[in-house]
Amino acid sequence: MSSVQYQFRVQIPATSANLGPGFDSMGIAFGLVNEMILTTHRPFGVDISGESATMLPTDRSNVVVQAIERVIRETRLTEVPEYHLTLHNHIPVAGGLGSSASAIVGGLMLGNQLVTELAPAKALSPYALLDLAIAIEGHPDNVTPALFGGAWLCITDAGNTRTFRLPVPAALSFAVAIPNFPLPTEAARKVLPDVIPRADAAYNAAQAARLVLALTTGQLELLRGGFQDRLHEPYRKTLIPGYDDVRRAAIRSGALTVTLSGAGPSMVAWCESESVAMQAADEMTLAWRMCNVECVTDVFTVYLDTPEVAVTRREQT
Repeated sequence: MSSVQYQFRVQIPATSANLGPGFDSMGIAFGLVNEMILTTHRPFGVDISGESATMLPTDRSNVVVQAIERVIRETRLTEVPEYHLTLHNHIPVAGGLGSSASAIVGGLMLGNQLVTELAPAKALSPYALLDLAIAIEGHPDNVTPALFGGAWLCITDAGNTRTFRLPVPAALSFAVAIPNFPLPTEAARKVLPDVIPRADAAYNAAQAARLVLALTTGQLELLRGGFQDRLHEPYRKTLIPGYDDVRRAAIRSGALTVTLSGAGPSMVAWCESESVAMQAADEMTLAWRMCNVECVTDVFTVYLDTPEVAVTRREQT
């Protein structure tokens, strides 16, 4: 057993999946992060502060702990020291901003860093971690930007997932409005129909291509006007009081378009500049307030950094 006490610290970003018509295939990272700290050679425990702290388990059923233990099992690491976790959460649970993806990815990275220190030959590559994250979370459009930052296209075929980083125009800013009610992903999935009209499928295929074209060419005007989704948002908006009013308010303020973040209820206004995004955030707040819903808003650009684990080593006496 190592006589070195390790402390690992990692910050994992929030993510917005689907991006409108990119249902279950596109996602983007924002600069709202959960911080996770693992300290070895301490009695097991989980301390949680911040968002939803009182709602989350502090035993071994915690999602971060489960992800750490998954890496330990996958790599067959032996003689694992006890560890203590400290979690500082800024991403709301059930808000559509990838809180579970952040927890899973953070736990996998912490677990893999433990393997790297104790048995380097067994450590997993970043893409092996991605495969594990997809296996656990089930949605590559959330875990891929959480693990690597940036915007991603994820194509799954016959159980195999290929990921492609999408360029993001520097001017693009996002006003994110997070209402004060949760919307569990399971509930948002249940309202989706099993069959959709062929015209809606064709429409969405064109809109998804339009989004990729806008991002890769920088022609953000392509997103203005008719850019919408018909596969999931028309059904999920029935669970979100004030959805149409908030969307209209953001568009009137100059936003290019508005999408649900993941399964919702958070809404994202896509804007050509930070100043427009700030105006959109204000108008979205007012629109929701008129519907008797309070919300928190913030303005983000794309989080482009790839999360890394910071390591502190201390010899035990």
